[in-house]
Amino acid sequence: MDDDDDVREALFDLLQVEGFSALTFADGAALLAHAAALDFDCIITDVRMAGVDGLELQRQLRGRGSITPVIFITSSVEDLTRTQALQEGACAWFTKPVADEALLEAMRIALGRSGGGAPGR
Repeated sequence: MDDDDDVREALFDLLQVEGFSALTFADGAALLAHAAALDFDCIITDVRMAGVDGLELQRQLRGRGSITPVIFITSSVEDLTRTQALQEGACAWFTKPVADEALLEAMRIALGRSGGGAPGR
C-alpha cells in the first residue's frame, strides 16, 4: 500500500511475477474498509499517507486482533518512527528504494517461508 500510484503499481507487478496474489490500496483507510482486512497474509505499507498512515494502520489492525505481518517501505529516515513501527510489531522496515530480493526475502520470512524458490500462496 502506497499513496504513490507508480510505487504501488511496481510493487503489485513484482508480487504478481513472483507468484503472490495481491491487492493494492491507496491508503490505510481503504484497506481497513475492505471486507478481508483481517485476512491478508502480509501487508506492505508506506509510513506517510494521508488519513490513516502506516503506523496507525498497524495499530488499528492490532486493535482488531490481527497478527498479520506488516512490512514498511518508506522514504522516512526517522529512527524514532522506525523504532516505533518495529516495537509495535512490524516485521521489517526498508527505506526506499528497496532491492526486490531483500523485500521478497522479508516476505518469505514473514510468511514462514525461507530459502529459494518462488513464493506462492
